[in-house]
Order: sequence, then C-alpha cells, then structure tokens
Amino acid sequence: MYSPCNPFQSFRVLRAPPAKVSLTLMRPIPDHVRDHAGLILADTLAAIVAGHREAEVRALAARHATGGVALLGAAAAAPPPMAAFLTGLAGTAAELDEGNYPAGGHPAIHAIAAALAEAAARDCSGAALLTACIEGYEAGSRVGHAMRLRPAAHPHGTWGVIGAAAAVASLRGQDPAATRRALDLAASLGLATSASASLRGGSVRNVYAGAAAQNGLLAVDLAEAGITGEPGGIPVVFGQVIGEGWDAAAYEAGASRWFILESFLKLHSCCRETQGALEAIELLLAEAPIAPAAVEAIEVETFHSASLLSERAPVAPIAGRFSIPFTVATRIVSGGAWIEAFAPAAIADPATRALAAKVTVRHDPALTARQPAERVCRLLLRLADGTERRREVIGTPGDPDRPHPEAALREKFRRAAEPGFGTRWAELWEMARHPDRVAQASALFAAFRP
Repeated sequence: MYSPCNPFQSFRVLRAPPAKVSLTLMRPIPDHVRDHAGLILADTLAAIVAGHREAEVRALAARHATGGVALLGAAAAAPPPMAAFLTGLAGTAAELDEGNYPAGGHPAIHAIAAALAEAAARDCSGAALLTACIEGYEAGSRVGHAMRLRPAAHPHGTWGVIGAAAAVASLRGQDPAATRRALDLAASLGLATSASASLRGGSVRNVYAGAAAQNGLLAVDLAEAGITGEPGGIPVVFGQVIGEGWDAAAYEAGASRWFILESFLKLHSCCRETQGALEAIELLLAEAPIAPAAVEAIEVETFHSASLLSERAPVAPIAGRFSIPFTVATRIVSGGAWIEAFAPAAIADPATRALAAKVTVRHDPALTARQPAERVCRLLLRLADGTERRREVIGTPGDPDRPHPEAALREKFRRAAEPGFGTRWAELWEMARHPDRVAQASALFAAFRP
C-alpha cells in the first residue's frame, strides 16, 4: 500500500539495516546548488509568512511567543525550540511548501524552520544560514531516500528531524563526530505520524513539521549536554521502527548527489497529489469555460496514492486541500486554488460542494505501474448536453523536469507576502532569494517583521 499524498515509497528497496551509517556533511557546495537553494529558501519563506496569517498559528503564537528570538514573518519572539516549532507549523499551514520525490517528503521546511530559529539566536550571516539549510536538506533527504516509510505514516515529522538537527549543528560549527552524536540522538525524536489525519480533517498534520524542527534543535542541545542517542540509531529507527526497511546502498549513494536540485515547488495551496487533476482542469479551462451547472460528472483516473484523495465532502480546510474532488470543484467555481479557496467559508460553499459531489476518483493499476518514471492523471469531463472533454497529464508543473519559471515563483511570493508587508514584498524577495548577500541574519528578521 501507499500512504495518502506519499507516493515516494516506490523509490526505496528493503534491506536489513547495517550497524552504522557513514556521515558526509560539510562538503563543498557548488555555486549552482547555492543558487537553487536560494530559490527554495525564498519559496519556503513565502509559505511561512502566509501560514502566520492562519488563525490557528496566530493563536498558538499568542500563547507561546512570550519572548526570545525573533519569529520570521510575525511580530513576536519565542525561545529557540518554540520558534522552530511555530515556524514549522506556519510553513505547512497553507500547504504551499516544497517537496522532494526521491526523499519521500518535504525536506525544506524541517531544515529551514530549525535553521531560522538557530540563526536568530546567534545572528549568523545569510551565507551561513543558507549553508545550514542546504546541509539540513541533504541530511534529511538521504534518510528519507534510504528508508521505506510505513504505509499508514505521513512523511512530515519523521526523518525531517534529522535535517533539522543537521542544520542546527552546521550553524554551531560542529565537527563530524559531534554532528553524528546529535543525529543519532535526533533519530529517536521523530514522530509517529498518521497519513489519514489530513484526509479526515485533522489539522494536527500541520504540527508534524514544526514538532520535528523543534526536536531537531533540542537534539543538538541534548547532545551538547551529554545525553546520548542510540549509536548508529538512524537505520534502526528509520528502517525498523518508523519505517519498514533500510537501503544502505541508497543512503551511501546519497552522499554524492544534491537532493535539493530535485525538489518540486507548488503554486497552489493544496496537496501535490491533487494537482495532476488540477492541471487537467486548467488545460480544459484554457480551451473553453466550464459552467458548474453544465457539469454532469467529472471522472479522474490516477495512480494509487493520488486516488486515495477521493473525499467529496471534506469536513475542514485541510481535508479540502487533500481532496481531488474539492480541489477541482473550487477551481471551477471560485477561479483558483489559492489560500482563500480552502478557507472555512469556501469549504462550506454549497455550489462548490455540489460540484465536488459529481467528481469521482478511481485507481488505475496500470498508472501505478508507470511510477516512478511517470505520474499520470486522466480526467474526463461530462457535460449535461452529452459533450465529453478529456485530458491526460504526466507529472505536474513545478516538478524537477517541469520547473516553474522564476517569475512565477516570484509572483507566488508576492501573493504570500503582500497582504502582510505591502510593497515591501519585492525587497523581501531579493533578500530571501539571495541570502548570500545578507550580511547578518538580524537584517533578514527585521525586514520580515510585519
């Protein structure tokens, strides 16, 4: 079985865990990797500032941001572990953060949330912050690529704790031995997450990344205090406890690749697995308008993990973001799939719900067999006058082989930042996009204070 919104399990091979794993961090980072990482950082900061406007995030910040280090995107401060938590929560609240197919999840938000909290505490350079984000991204991704997550688990909050700890260790200038100790300890601080929570309306899913970022930072603190983790615990925890297997060869090979270059980025505020059907609708709409009242039925055929996102009557905003029927319906009715399309009022909209009830989603085993090389979605639109319109899409815009133009990502950043920062959004984009040019992290946090 595949987990909802987690098609990545097909990338991994089951093998017995080795006694230990080698650790390769602090390798030279090529300029083109740093440049792409700047784009990932800017995109993640867009997700964070948008998430800070969500009611639940504001409520938790009001309760727990009682002083400490600055929160990026909020007029508040919190102790570093809580800052990491609140940043990770904000970064996933609007379902806008990046992801990585080979890694099997969303490495950036876990590493970046922890790195931002640590950077605020020590006021490092923007270059050091970017280096830490890259090292955290790579460390977490290597583990995600090597493990096979249990089918019922969601990838958020699991191996991301490794990326968070690695990012913090980087900013503290730890040597490989100290970093290993911190990562061994972090391995035991990941979460047991539920993939079905979001489908059933449980916004606890948004907490997973924040908790892992917090625990990753704490892991480095604990290791420095003398608390020890399980020696060689990474393949044990992620291969046998949270996961079902460990591919030692894949882990070792991961040291020679840059996972961050294989990221995917989203322009819509919904689960990646909804966006094949969403693109098919976009293509049909580009040909001719679709009147909701004229729709007789919409039939979607896709691979297994995407087919699980089939709820036609979502009970909460997060369930709408993880529903192909609702995502397709809200695009047709409201004209978009941005943050407001999944607000509580939008989820309850009668016209959208009526159209979503006409959308069926089916699994086609032949399409699942085409993974991981191809991620296929077929959509059939039936109109009341008997007209049928079809589209098949392979992959999704923003995938590594179909990257968004940088101008589109800049526009996404504007949409996320402008409501809180007005015309300053363009200045913020430049700082986030090119952190190597930022002398001190304090300037970044000051600029991103509403």
